[in-house]
Amino acid sequence: AVGDVRIRFHLTLENRHKALPFLVEMDFQIEEPEDIEELREFMPEDDEPVDIPPMDTAFTSCIIVDNLPIVDASKVSKLENVLKKIYQQVGNITRTYMPMNDKTKKTYGFVFVEFTSAKEAETAQKRTNGYKLDKNHIFEVTLYTELERLMNISPEYKEIPDPPAAPMVDNLSWLSDTGKRDQYVIRYDKETSVNWCECGVGPVTCYEGEREKAAGKHWCELYVEWSPRGSFLATFHQPGIALWGGAEFVKQGRFAHREVKKVIFSPCERYMLSCNFMPNDPAAVIIWDVKEQRLIRSFDLDISSVTNQPQAFQWSQDGNYVARMAKDKSGGDVIQIYALPGMNLLDKKSLRVPGVREFVWSPKDNIIAYWGPEFENTPARVSLIEIPSRNELRQKNLFNVANCRLSWQSNGDYLSVKVTRHTKSKKTQYNTFELFRLRDALVPVEMLEIPDRVHAKAWEPGGDRFAVVHGDSGLPNVSLYTMSGGKKDVKELTLLKTLEDRSCSHIYWSPIGGTVVLSGQGDFNGSLEFYDCDSLPDKGKQADHYRCNFVEWDPSGRMVTTAVTQPLDGAFYKFQMDNGFQLWASQGEQFFEKQTEKFHQILWRPRPPSMLTAEQKRSVVKNLRKYERKFERADREKKKFRELAALEGKWNDRARFRARMDERNAALSKIKEERIRRRGGYDEDDDDHYIIEKRTVEEIIDAREQIVRSEL
Repeated sequence: AVGDVRIRFHLTLENRHKALPFLVEMDFQIEEPEDIEELREFMPEDDEPVDIPPMDTAFTSCIIVDNLPIVDASKVSKLENVLKKIYQQVGNITRTYMPMNDKTKKTYGFVFVEFTSAKEAETAQKRTNGYKLDKNHIFEVTLYTELERLMNISPEYKEIPDPPAAPMVDNLSWLSDTGKRDQYVIRYDKETSVNWCECGVGPVTCYEGEREKAAGKHWCELYVEWSPRGSFLATFHQPGIALWGGAEFVKQGRFAHREVKKVIFSPCERYMLSCNFMPNDPAAVIIWDVKEQRLIRSFDLDISSVTNQPQAFQWSQDGNYVARMAKDKSGGDVIQIYALPGMNLLDKKSLRVPGVREFVWSPKDNIIAYWGPEFENTPARVSLIEIPSRNELRQKNLFNVANCRLSWQSNGDYLSVKVTRHTKSKKTQYNTFELFRLRDALVPVEMLEIPDRVHAKAWEPGGDRFAVVHGDSGLPNVSLYTMSGGKKDVKELTLLKTLEDRSCSHIYWSPIGGTVVLSGQGDFNGSLEFYDCDSLPDKGKQADHYRCNFVEWDPSGRMVTTAVTQPLDGAFYKFQMDNGFQLWASQGEQFFEKQTEKFHQILWRPRPPSMLTAEQKRSVVKNLRKYERKFERADREKKKFRELAALEGKWNDRARFRARMDERNAALSKIKEERIRRRGGYDEDDDDHYIIEKRTVEEIIDAREQIVRSEL
């Protein structure tokens, strides 16, 4: 410690002063060469001169490992073998040296480890610093070069002036828009653009990388991704990820990770996971601290756990945990749960789940749902585990299972398990849904059997309803169910409506519920149906977007975007002429369309969770009529203002045109006499020099035949 400032160093205060003298005694020294002048006396005069390279005393390939157990001479060999097993996994060890205290005949609690290269030493320092040998001994690893630097620090304390404070960037400024507009980002060709959008009005550009273009750069090279609350926009580049925010989209941070393909933010936006899907990269998956722009921990890639599963890494709803499927040392299946911010394994042990195929965190609680297949005489099983207590809330055994898919309702009130079962002969398959009620005592389970093939299923956000697309024929059916049907005091699973023969393959619920878009993609060529699930009509508003392959609601539930996109590497994508996007009102009225070749992405900017309580939300719904009149009046005023602005623009255009015409006519009148003189007195503007003929041409625009009943 110097003055009131403590220099944090990995070696303990006692050991750091003892480390340098021991280096003199170590075998790391290079022996001094013989006197070069004496050697030259024995060399022929025509021999080339001998140059002895200077001795390297930097010890760049050496590390110091502190906080080891203090042992006597009888246990030194055993401790060294343990250390070698650890560090041989990192690099090639040249030698180790563990000093002894001559008085106590015990070690000092630190060791010098030399590798074959400085790169191996740096890797060892990064990977083993903080390694837990046991409960009381956590490695503190330092490069020798760092030790030497800190030992040479002057004992005199010099106060460092505080750097000037950087201006704060308001990453939520877009929520204060007076027009209550939403934003979306689009990626097309080499361009990236963020736009404002209001229902019924065309988009207005907010920012499209003007600063980067002025510097001769592209704002984004690959894809883009919003953070869950909309605070940051992540742009993908070959060297890594950049985050942008604020009203002017100022750069908020850079994260070096080559060829990143996927980014997953924690729900709280404090952490970020990046993955490049490279099997041979020891840091294929990296967990970052977003605010500090710091690497917390990296993982190599188990390619089977990523490609064959919906999502190998998943965040808990509060961002305090991240979990992944992995294998233990014996090859058994486990779920590893790491606690943030230290990224330490929860309770130092994994959750052992034989044969686990999929797990999903609850969106509102720290509960993990997972399922494992049948094995020998053990049936397939779905389990709900509370974290961090690891208490099993519910378990359900399943038989004749071919596959399962788990999906939570957005509030975590319900969990559905789509179970694909096979008959005893295993020749045919059918589907059932196991529906767990998380808010009821003992977590009861209801079963729904659907004999047809199930194409899609989706929960209503924040509601009790869900929709299922099912059927074996060309046009499937869409069935709507509710979990709150039945009698007044008894909630039961109830069928609300079945819409038969629909061109539908995907379901998209409005974020505020009530309305669902039934989208027919692929073979259905982009058919759309906007259906009101409150009134349950026989047919919804029909529309279409040819070859549509992307549908997304804006976070307010006022607008829907449909798009035809192509991948970035799809240079020869056969449907490029159809690329582009359309904007729709929630009732199914299209109000904007733009076709753009090489169109890659369109993503709405998410909004933070609502701060209203359940009681306040019910009050809004109760007084909706009053608010409707207020908003209708505001909408009329906005529409009138837009019409006046458009009319004013036309007036200005007309005035500019007339002024230009007057200017040109005045210029023409000045040279008219000269023009007539040069043409020998001929005035081309005189109508008497022309023969004017008028002809009437008739064209049939429309013809209709109507049979009129004769009165005779």
